[in-house]
Amino acid sequence: MKILAVLLSIISAITLSLHAQVSPIRMTIDQVSKAEPKPKTDPKAKPSSEKTQTRTLNIRLDNNSAESFDGLQVQYWFFGRDMKSRDVTVIKTGERKSTLAPRGKEVVESESVTSSYVEEHYEKKGRGKPTKVPASGAKIMGYGVKVTKDGKVLAEYYSEPSYKERANATATAK
Repeated sequence: MKILAVLLSIISAITLSLHAQVSPIRMTIDQVSKAEPKPKTDPKAKPSSEKTQTRTLNIRLDNNSAESFDGLQVQYWFFGRDMKSRDVTVIKTGERKSTLAPRGKEVVESESVTSSYVEEHYEKKGRGKPTKVPASGAKIMGYGVKVTKDGKVLAEYYSEPSYKERANATATAK
């Protein structure tokens, strides 16, 4: 009997420690993107190897509780890959304020981010030897969004799990 009581107390202690609190705020993110080559100035010229990307996030917040949330901070990050060093960097960060009524919904739109980049390649001009064009700029690779109230995280999402570490490093650097 004593063994059974000890086992039950151990199991209940483990299950209580594994219990996590569920957030009343649900977040969905739509990424609006546009990528296009740089327009040609000369109609007879070859297409440019420089590409320009534009991204915006539409962050939809749903309050699934009967309480209202005033003073929500919606922080977002755009991450990119530096084409020379191949390192992931923060291209743009921003913050918006939001308020959610009980059972309310709101769409928060981020700033629009534009980035240009050129991948390393060779170009041949005329009959001569091809010349190497070095990589430059940064390519937008992903994003992260965090919703907080009074320093408490209510919802967060990162398009790549490793971006969370970089976002936290950026936030502490400020």
